[in-house]
Amino acid sequence: MIEQVLDLIVESKIADKRELARQVGVQVETLDDIIDLLCQRGYLREEEGSCNESSSCSGCNLEESCGSSDRLGRALFVTEKGKQFVRIRREQMK
Repeated sequence: MIEQVLDLIVESKIADKRELARQVGVQVETLDDIIDLLCQRGYLREEEGSCNESSSCSGCNLEESCGSSDRLGRALFVTEKGKQFVRIRREQMK
């Protein structure tokens, strides 16, 4: 399931937490735990201080470029390690 979440973020570019949870088939709270785990493993990184002003991305001047999969105030970015993990996983599935 963790791999599926990372794959959806990287390959499908899904940036809405509720949509991610729906596609994976988990509660939003469970998705929060998965995102935290992806950060701990170094596949995602949280940008400190970039979203402290608002709890919503609408109207944010970084909305299009931040890469957030959280949409609730944390700017999340896929790391090179995360991108490489998805590439390797896709190659193995061929």
